[in-house]
Amino acid sequence: MLCKPSFLSAIATSLMILAIAPPLLARPVQSPTQALPQTWKISQQDNTALPQTAALIYVAPRSNALGLNALGLNVKADGSPMNPYASIAAALATKPVAGTVIQLTQGIYSAETGESFPIRLPVGVTLRGEPIVRGLNTLIRGSGKFISPTFASQNITILAADDVRIEGITITNPNSRGTAIWVESSKRVAIANNTFTNSDREGLFLTGTADAIVSENLFKKNGANGLSAVGSSTGEIQNNIFESTGFGLAIGQKSRVNVSNNNILNNTDGIVISNLSAPTLRNNLIADSKRNGIVILKDRKGYPTPDLGTSINLGKNIFRNNLDKDLNNNSGVPQVAVGNELDLKKIAGNIAFSGKYPTPPLPNISSNTISNVEITRSPQPIFNRPIVDPSVLPPSQPSPISAEPLPVILPDILIDRDPIPVAVTTPIIPPAPPSSLAPTPPLAQVQVAPIPLTQIPYNVRVAALVPRAAIDTTPYLVVIPSSDNEVLQKVQSAVPSARIIPSRFGNIIMVQGYPDRDRAEVLKTIVRSEIGLDARVVHQNTL
Repeated sequence: MLCKPSFLSAIATSLMILAIAPPLLARPVQSPTQALPQTWKISQQDNTALPQTAALIYVAPRSNALGLNALGLNVKADGSPMNPYASIAAALATKPVAGTVIQLTQGIYSAETGESFPIRLPVGVTLRGEPIVRGLNTLIRGSGKFISPTFASQNITILAADDVRIEGITITNPNSRGTAIWVESSKRVAIANNTFTNSDREGLFLTGTADAIVSENLFKKNGANGLSAVGSSTGEIQNNIFESTGFGLAIGQKSRVNVSNNNILNNTDGIVISNLSAPTLRNNLIADSKRNGIVILKDRKGYPTPDLGTSINLGKNIFRNNLDKDLNNNSGVPQVAVGNELDLKKIAGNIAFSGKYPTPPLPNISSNTISNVEITRSPQPIFNRPIVDPSVLPPSQPSPISAEPLPVILPDILIDRDPIPVAVTTPIIPPAPPSSLAPTPPLAQVQVAPIPLTQIPYNVRVAALVPRAAIDTTPYLVVIPSSDNEVLQKVQSAVPSARIIPSRFGNIIMVQGYPDRDRAEVLKTIVRSEIGLDARVVHQNTL
């Protein structure tokens, strides 16, 4: 007697067909590669051009609950839509070639789901989540050790190689001194439509000779900076939102990034420009800063030369409701800023509102090169006004226009990180022995009373530059190899808590200590450049 086919027999037939033709499932889906931004035009003779088609690899956390394995089959993951890899690490283990797109499905990617950090994206690979919603439901969270050629040991989430594209992902690095994406001298990196939030330090760090386009991202509630651009980094920082962070952007060393069409809102300071950097700023909305919109800092080797607008190419930056200053120039030289919308009562330092060219570098620095890197600026297009208006804060009290810059009080975050030496290379020379024949008491018994603060002329300008003291004052100490009271007075004029302490080299001046070397290096730079004293950073165990 004939029977009607049952539902179970239909499934069995389907599984038989799947078993007969496994190559169809094992073959990755082919799709056109995401086009490179037009800023980078690759000629037909350029061997670095990406292929016209690329493999599309799917990844889903806990993928065993999906696809074929949900039917009770023990099928090895192959990166297909029905059988995705269980982690980004597994996808990268296949050694994807340039042009490959790793497509993430919704979920959390972390060490608990099999990820290995830092995630090292190879040349030409795209890591994609949900670009339309900036990775709202696709989160990568984690941290791993990376030895940077320029900044020693770091904690990072993702390391990007040349021609990498990252889009549609939320990335966070909650670990101590954690950075979400690190770009170390990589070229043609595209970072778009992502959310950078809740990282302990910054969302994105560009260093070395990095060249990147960073567009349409949200940087919010990161511990230090939204984005740091240092080294000799270049590229376009455009159409992003930077909000609710220490510094929205920190641009230092010799970086020459173009910053345009960004909304920079509700940060401690909007943009901090330092060292010998030469960024170009156009049509940014900088509003509701708790202190300053833009701060320009003097460096011991010179000063920054930002392009804030000229009579030939107007700046068109908009400043609104910044509580202290819209533009605070601490560089010590006039800075040209033409064609910006700001409050003239919120200007500090020497600002020139006319001029065809930005402030030139120091005469002893070649106007054409800095360390063999040409100082050239990309032509600036005509920008549109940012479409997102900031929230309105009560107007701050008006302040008179002053030629003196407003002191800049730096929070506990990093602006400039010189390469970190492994150890102190110059020995600390102990002071000459006292002429008295009386025996010297043991170091532990040495008690040196500090000079009363009332006798010290307090240097408000320099003191405002000193990174704030942390709860933990060890293990990195800023010291001066001297026990002279006159030297101590100079130090205490900016750091009143400085004191003389004993060490195995003799008595020395301990300026201030920090739990991390970054802030100690910043204070060392300030003491050397502003006070003129031989400050050094040492580990407490070396004393």
